[in-house]
Amino acid sequence: VPKALNATLRPYQRDGLNWLNFLDNFNFGGCLADDMGLGKTIQVLAFILSQREKVTHNTNLVVVPASLIFNWKAEVEKFAPSIKVKTIYGNDRTKTTDVFDDFEIVLTSYGTLLSDIRFLKAYRFNYIFLDESQNIKNPESQRYKMVRMLQSRNKIVLTGTPIENNTFDLYGQLSFACPGLFGTKQHFADTYSTPIDQFKDNRRAEELQKKIKPFILRRTKE
Repeated sequence: VPKALNATLRPYQRDGLNWLNFLDNFNFGGCLADDMGLGKTIQVLAFILSQREKVTHNTNLVVVPASLIFNWKAEVEKFAPSIKVKTIYGNDRTKTTDVFDDFEIVLTSYGTLLSDIRFLKAYRFNYIFLDESQNIKNPESQRYKMVRMLQSRNKIVLTGTPIENNTFDLYGQLSFACPGLFGTKQHFADTYSTPIDQFKDNRRAEELQKKIKPFILRRTKE
């Protein structure tokens, strides 16, 4: 656990940090899907601090619903005050990436991303973290198309509800975090989501479970 973290991680949070580092060693993206309230943010902050030892370029983009911007800033202040945050939100926001190298977190909202994709897509981040990533579960949506235009060394999605309505919800989130894992939308629908959701095909469900197991970490409150 990085010394710069102002907190004692619970055992499962340490496991989460280890898992993020395990994925990082292989350049795999993933989905941290712990239940709400189990500290996904603190695990990510610990991970960003640990990246200082591993990479020279540690500017990470964090995309959140607008209602969580204040929350993220408060958590950084509390648990990792040494992390410099650049917030891109509101009317007086910058429209250039010139100073991004001076910050470890660039924090923005999904709505702002839609407006500012033109300049944000030109910058290569270390990591992109999408909080409440069910926001991109529809691959036809503008949000999904926008985040796919961003550049980074690696990607992690965070959500307490990886599947809200049906199995296809996984496609948008994991095709962003782990490009190529599922093939095309049609392939995923034909092979997995239709057989599982409509025909309760257990064999296909087990096969999908096996395929995603290394890339999803989910812990419930229980």
